[in-house]
Amino acid sequence: MSRIRRIAARCPRIAEQSEISPMPATQTVSTCTCPKCGGSGKLPHYSHIANGDCFACGGTGKITIKDFIGDNSDVILEVEVHKGKFLGATLRCRTWKLTKDGDGKVWHTWTKDAWFRQITDIEEAREIWRNAKQNGIQTQLWD
Repeated sequence: MSRIRRIAARCPRIAEQSEISPMPATQTVSTCTCPKCGGSGKLPHYSHIANGDCFACGGTGKITIKDFIGDNSDVILEVEVHKGKFLGATLRCRTWKLTKDGDGKVWHTWTKDAWFRQITDIEEAREIWRNAKQNGIQTQLWD
């Protein structure tokens, strides 16, 4: 019996978290739930403009991650764990502008994130993490 199975037999919470569902090798996740509308495709507070359709996702509720990666922006998935337990994750689009100082050095000046989304579902975070390299997403693990 493996060490993880022995520990999982004593602690049901670890047993739940240690089970990893297999993901087909051909499946790639290149979209995520729209952070502006929360996946509904509608913004009720803008119902007077374009019938409340979300402009970020075009009313579909999903955004294509690669559309937000450019010269002055990137997408990053930050996953937080503590003692092996998933605490949550964030997916955000960071933006910056290049500024030059008097010496001719070029610096990144960080600006407001284009969008930010909190992820509480461990399976969704796993899917995005597994496909991060293919989609150009940077990853960070915080322990």
